[in-house]
This record gives sequence, C-alpha cells and structure tokens, in this order.
Amino acid sequence: MKKIIFLSTLLLSVLCLYAQSGSQNSLEYYIEHAIKSSPLINDYKNQQTVSAYEAQRLKAFYTQSKVEANGNLLFVPIISKDNGKTQFQLNPQNATDYYGYNQGVSSGSLQAGLTWTQPLFAGSSYKIAQQQAQVTQDISRNNIHLQTHELQRLVTDQYILCLLDKQRIAFADSLLTILNEQENVVRKLAQSALMKQSDYNLITIEKTGYEESKRSYEQDYQTHLLDLNILCGIKDTAVINLADIDLKIKNEIITNSSFLESYKLDSLNLMARQAVSEIQYKPRVNLFVDGGLRTNQYNSTTFKNMGMSAGVTFAWTIFDGKQRHITRNQTKAELNTVAINRDNFILQNDLRKSQYLSELKGYDERIGILQKQLSSYYQVLGDYNKEIQKGQLSVINYITVLKNRSQAVENYYLLQANRLLLINAYNYYNW
Repeated sequence: MKKIIFLSTLLLSVLCLYAQSGSQNSLEYYIEHAIKSSPLINDYKNQQTVSAYEAQRLKAFYTQSKVEANGNLLFVPIISKDNGKTQFQLNPQNATDYYGYNQGVSSGSLQAGLTWTQPLFAGSSYKIAQQQAQVTQDISRNNIHLQTHELQRLVTDQYILCLLDKQRIAFADSLLTILNEQENVVRKLAQSALMKQSDYNLITIEKTGYEESKRSYEQDYQTHLLDLNILCGIKDTAVINLADIDLKIKNEIITNSSFLESYKLDSLNLMARQAVSEIQYKPRVNLFVDGGLRTNQYNSTTFKNMGMSAGVTFAWTIFDGKQRHITRNQTKAELNTVAINRDNFILQNDLRKSQYLSELKGYDERIGILQKQLSSYYQVLGDYNKEIQKGQLSVINYITVLKNRSQAVENYYLLQANRLLLINAYNYYNW
C-alpha cells in the first residue's frame, strides 16, 4: 500500500512539473499584449481617425457650397392717435400722429428664404489647412511608434525582474537539496557519535532559513508576474513559467534617432498652424444666391414679394492691430524652444549612452571576478563535504562558507539582472 501511495505521489509530482514547464510565456508574448491593450496607443489611433475626419471637414469648408435657411420677422409697434383715437398698433401701415420710431426710418418687415454660398479661389487655403491636418496625423502615427518603443522597454524591465526571482527560487532549491543531503549525513554521523547532536540541529535550523527564503522569492515572483500582467493588460493570476532571454546590446551607430522625429513634427505643426493663421489675411471671394420672401406689408398681396438675388462678396483684412506680426513672433519663439529642446536631447542622449557603456564595462569586470570567487567556493565546499562525511569538520565551518557562497551568488544574480536592465536602457536610447 505504501508503495502504491509513493508511486502515485511521484507520478502527480511529475505531472505538475510537466504542466508548469508547458505553461511558458516569452518576452515577445507580453510585449505583443502590452501594445495591443495600451490605452495610449489606442487613443493615438483614434486621434488618427479624428484627423482623417477633420481633413474631410476642411475640404468641405473651403471648397464645397453651403445652403442656409434664414428668416427675420421684425415688428415696430407704436401708439397711434389718428382720428382722435388712441390705440396700440403692432404693425402700423399709414399712421401720421403716433408715438414710436419714425416709420420712414424703421418699419416692420418679414424675410424668409434660402441662401446658397460658394467659396471662390479657396483652393490654396484648403491646401494649407490640409497640410496641418496631415501633420496632425503624422504626430499621432509617431506617438504610436514612440509609445510602442516605450512599452517594449517597460515590459522588458519587468520581465527581467521576474527572471531574477526565478533564478533565486532555483538557487534556493539547489541549496535545500544540498542541505537535505548534508542533514542525512550529519544525522547518521550523530547517531554514530562521530558528530555532535548540535551539528545536526544547526544544519536543520539553516535549512529552515533557506525554506523561508525560497518562499519569499516565490512571493516576489508572483507579485512581479502580476505586475507584468497588469502592465500588459493580461487578465491572468496563474503562476506561469517565463522563458529565458538573450538580451544583447545594439552597437549600431544611429545617425538619425527616431526620437528626433517628434521634434521635427512639432516644428512642422507650428509652421502649419502659422500658415493656417495667415489664411485670414488673404482676399476672400464668395458667390451667393438667395431667394424667398421679403416684405414690410402683412396683407393679401404679401406673396407677390417672393423673389431672389445673386451677387459676389469680397473681404480682405487690411489691418487688425498688428495681430499678424504678433502671431509670427510667437511662432518663431516656439520654434526656437523646439530647437533648444532637440539640441539638449541630442547632447543628453549621447552622454547617457556613453555612461551606460562605461557602466556595462564595469559590470562585466565585476561578474568575471564573482565567477572566479564562486568557482573557489564550489571547490572549498566540495572539500568540506568530503571532510563532513568522514566526521573531520564542524558543521559551523561548512555553514559559514555556504552562507558566504549564497551571498556571492545573490550578488552575481543581481549583477546579471542589472546588466540586462542596463542593456535594455542602452538599446532604448540607441534608437
């Protein structure tokens, strides 16, 4: 019966390990989900759609005709005293003795009809407005490009933190395996009076400490994995195994950084905005036709006053208090700000990349030193293990060296993780 239970437990453990190894997600999986679910990227896409509709509206505004229904009903009431009779008249016709507006200057009227207006010679104005709409679309498209690049960096950083936790868990497992073996050896030696019972108790206590560390690493992994899912918009709380990554530095020389495109588009947007502002200072010519009813007589012959008129309107702003000159100066100042920010970014970006390369060199040197140190620790622990099995070494010495080695491994993993984060940062800015 015990054998059956043991085999069942072993089979269940193997199945669990297989299921965990099968549920493995890659960095590309998370980046793809982050881009797909990003509110900012979706907002920029919607802005592109809005800009497309705005381009259609501008075309209709500058080139298409417009039909308007209009009307106006005007009453000019008076108090009449004609024929010795005082009375209120809402729409007087031939009063001579009255109190009110002079009927020769103002009288009631009725106007109702349709007006058709067609802009003339507005093609150049439409092209200018269309250019601004196109720049707006280009800005949204570039923002999508920048946000995608930003998400790749953020997701990769969080993914690296999860991999660090994964390494720590695996290392804690390896330590527990070693301590379990040593616990069995020391227990037998203590039973044979070749070692002290305190040595056995000490190694048991040490194993409990590493079990707590492993649980802490597992908790950190779950937290960081959940943060990764939140960042990527993935509705999943399961503990998934992550695939390792081989992140390498991109040393290619970038002559025209993609970050600079935003400064270029900002300048184009300012110039397009100024060009649109200049439209109001161009001559404006409209052809119009209106038709309907116009009269100041409200009687049975009112319908005879149906008619139409046509003509051309012309407008040209000659002077508006130097507003045109002021807006030009404003645009020049804003363009100067964009140029200063662009030059400052180029300077900072070059210095930042040089700093990252210098730090990477230091990390590589430190990792090389730690690798040599860990190799020495492995050799010492191997010798200590042989001496413990012969009862020739105190467990305290073994535990001390094991702790020192554990700290060295912890530093090694941290250096590796920080190195990957630094490579990711360098690749982000070298773009």
